[in-house]
Amino acid sequence: MRKTNSTFRGGEPSWANACVGDNGSPSYVEYARGFSKAANLIIDQALNNNNLHFHVDDMVYPACFNMRHSVELRLKGAIADLEVIAKWKGSRIDFDLVGSHDIGNIWKFFKRQSESLDIRYHALNEKIEPTIIDIADVDATGQTFRYAVDRESQRHLTDIAIINFNVLKERFVALEKELDNLLYLTEFLKEEYSLKTFTKKLSRQQLFSLAEALPSISSWQDESFNETKRMLRERFSLGSRDLNKAIDIIKSNYELMHKLDSRLPLKGIDEYDLIWFLDFWIDLNPEILCRQEQKSGLVKLDVDSIMESLKRDADVKAKFWGNLYGYLTAESLAGLNAIYYFAREKKFSERYVSFYERELEESTMYLKDGIDGAWDSIMHLADKTNFFENLVMSLFFLHHDDLAEELIEIYDASNTFSWLDKARTRELFSLPEIAGY
Repeated sequence: MRKTNSTFRGGEPSWANACVGDNGSPSYVEYARGFSKAANLIIDQALNNNNLHFHVDDMVYPACFNMRHSVELRLKGAIADLEVIAKWKGSRIDFDLVGSHDIGNIWKFFKRQSESLDIRYHALNEKIEPTIIDIADVDATGQTFRYAVDRESQRHLTDIAIINFNVLKERFVALEKELDNLLYLTEFLKEEYSLKTFTKKLSRQQLFSLAEALPSISSWQDESFNETKRMLRERFSLGSRDLNKAIDIIKSNYELMHKLDSRLPLKGIDEYDLIWFLDFWIDLNPEILCRQEQKSGLVKLDVDSIMESLKRDADVKAKFWGNLYGYLTAESLAGLNAIYYFAREKKFSERYVSFYERELEESTMYLKDGIDGAWDSIMHLADKTNFFENLVMSLFFLHHDDLAEELIEIYDASNTFSWLDKARTRELFSLPEIAGY
């Protein structure tokens, strides 16, 4: 058993205990943020004319050392994330993250590998590179601001002479902003590539560009479509097989099919399933919405009239449960759950498909031994006071706008939710500009 260290240990007050190691599970990012904040604290204190204890001549070394080390850790963390993206793409990159400390070499490796994996890194790399090259030029291996002399006993920084703290702050703040953007882009791409919506030659974002260039799917039988495909192969540097594979992916994606003036059906449910369930949901939650007599083509099922006279939730549920036969299937139960839970992560339509597939496995299990096994699942969903909100939001995202508008009219919800106009104009669903969409 390891002896307790009398210096690096817990103590009082408890709020002053920092979690480290397995207790904190820090990554390169957490380490980098700590050194970055330390650098900024030193710079700000040194720039305070009233603080005589933080003279610029003394504080320049720890300030610059922390800056440089923060950047090194940031880049190593970014390379570790690149390894994840490369794995999703079926390739592999190798870099000695522990043994490599030359920030210039680290940067060259990251720049080359990142842009090889996804061209969206290029614009950010261009912004980041000048300051990193400056750092590498002065302190490539982290020794210059750490020691007064090098290994040959030669004094450091003899060709620099002056370092201005205002310039340091301006450059470091700008670099940190772009490194934050780099971290965001990398996290975004890790998730994007995990969805497997890409080909060997086209990223998901490039598939969106291809879909934008394709004509309406209704015109694909025209002879002119052959010429269109030829032009697209040339524009995107694709062979016939590459283009066909990309088109197959486009045709299986909710967001991409919309760009072809078409859409994919909902998973496991249709408008009649939704009306059936929403009328039950409103009986349980009458304070949120009310059923309007509607003149649309959507059908109000007989089960509604049975439930209108029931007052208490328990009675409503019991009556509803008694009328489930013929309406509830593993597919419809999975579809209701998927359309609800997808609204929580409305970034990629692929999540909706994966939600449905997972829910279908569970629903099939629930119904295997009879309908009673699904009670907890559907009643848990019926008790969700935000079910209508999530449903409509998901419908807008999946480009079933007409059904969303129909439900809003039927249940008189046009003035109930403040976000509806943003959903109609896609503002709620737009991906960040940095993602390249």
